Amino acid sequence: MNDTVVSEKTRAHGGQREATDKLEGLAERFQDLVRRKQVQPRLVEPMTVTPNWPASMRGTPNACLRSALFAGIQGNDRIAYKKRTLLASVDGIEVRFLGVQLNQSDLDVWMQILHLSRQQLPGYNVTFSAHAILTALGKGTGKSQHEWLKESMARLGGAFVEMTFHGRDSFGEKGFLRYYRDECSQRYVIELTESMLRLFEDGYTHIEFEQRQKLRKQPLALWLHGFLSSHAAPYPLKVTTIHRLSGSGAQTLRDFKYRMRKALEALISIGAIESYVINEDSVKIKKIPTPSQQRHLDSK
Repeated sequence: MNDTVVSEKTRAHGGQREATDKLEGLAERFQDLVRRKQVQPRLVEPMTVTPNWPASMRGTPNACLRSALFAGIQGNDRIAYKKRTLLASVDGIEVRFLGVQLNQSDLDVWMQILHLSRQQLPGYNVTFSAHAILTALGKGTGKSQHEWLKESMARLGGAFVEMTFHGRDSFGEKGFLRYYRDECSQRYVIELTESMLRLFEDGYTHIEFEQRQKLRKQPLALWLHGFLSSHAAPYPLKVTTIHRLSGSGAQTLRDFKYRMRKALEALISIGAIESYVINEDSVKIKKIPTPSQQRHLDSK
């Protein structure tokens, strides 16, 4: 009897020690990964564009702003693309997607990670805590918000995106990022995928972060804000075109017009645009170009 009790205690003690060793080993590997990622860059071919922008801005490739890749929809309206699906985009860009639909909240997360990485060369990784990124995005830091961030990171990491530019160059990449998360500290080590970073080479836009924050929980307004920011002087567009490009879930054109009008009014209220006119089948929007956009217009 005593031998049995001693044996059970020994096994229990051994199991507890084994679990402790595993946790200590995980923490040590994480610290080693952080040290290696901070010191040893992954060697990649140099990019012709090294993105950078002021602290008040968020830089985003135009391909992400001028397509339905990050749709202007609520999270509960997401759909799962079960096959390689062609998404709506402007002329010159083709976007095919496989995975769970991304929306403007996912774009917020990706933009914030890009922002933290903007002064580093491609091949370097970035580390941050979940608490820090949630705070930067103006969200709470409770359990549900941490789970929201995990879901968004999983969507960004699991999405398969194939892009073709001007009918010449195509690339496919699984994931906008790769990541490691320490479940104890909730710290992330992020590696931005090289192909997605190369989207910047086809042009990118500085998004006014303070304006965007004022549009939270208004997905169509957020999409329009990004789309219009990427144009120095927006040209008149058909309502049906905006409907397609935004990835809207509105079932009728009448419903979409109502949503679009509310979104445009929100953009006026934050100073993103001056005015708009919606005709029967088109919308004309007037905005004040940024200084760099004005220089671009003057050069033409």
